[in-house]
Amino acid sequence: MDIQRKRLVGAKILGGLTLVLMLISKSQYNIFIDILGFILIVISGIGRVWSSAYISGLKSKKVISYGPYSIVRNPLYLFSFLGFVGAGLAFGSIIITLLLVITFAITHIPIILYEEKKLIGIFGDEFKDYMKRVPRFIPRLSKIDNPKEAIFRPKQFSKSVRDATLIILSYGIIKILIWLHNKDILPNIIELSI
Repeated sequence: MDIQRKRLVGAKILGGLTLVLMLISKSQYNIFIDILGFILIVISGIGRVWSSAYISGLKSKKVISYGPYSIVRNPLYLFSFLGFVGAGLAFGSIIITLLLVITFAITHIPIILYEEKKLIGIFGDEFKDYMKRVPRFIPRLSKIDNPKEAIFRPKQFSKSVRDATLIILSYGIIKILIWLHNKDILPNIIELSI
């Protein structure tokens, strides 16, 4: 089983366990935490669309070092991480948030390291130089470099827009789960607090 399949299996197992916990747990509502969760989810969706606009159809074909890729080497994963944290906060639970962060770490860190080795194998010194200039995961916003033009691939980009829409819709799904708990339609076996 290759690393991508292992990552997906891990994500499904850990995500499934987190979902089960969300289905049996009532959370505490805090408007500030809820707003922060919503903002992170929206940033996640928009950021993934922004990143995809630069990389769609070019992954493993060219070192992209402009746009979001000029401030962080893994913007798609960074914005996914923000979505994971946002979803946990939107649910109103530090425990769910931590479980989602752990899920992200277990499923994404190995793939980040694997992809870096793969890209070094493909691009050699060009990618090593890029690695020296651009941080792996914590963005350096002062280093943004936007070109006057970039290649755009609508077919691949459209898939990214659909994925980002699902990320943003996750907020609504979480709010439905909370409503179902508050109406005692879903069981409240565990009470999770912020």
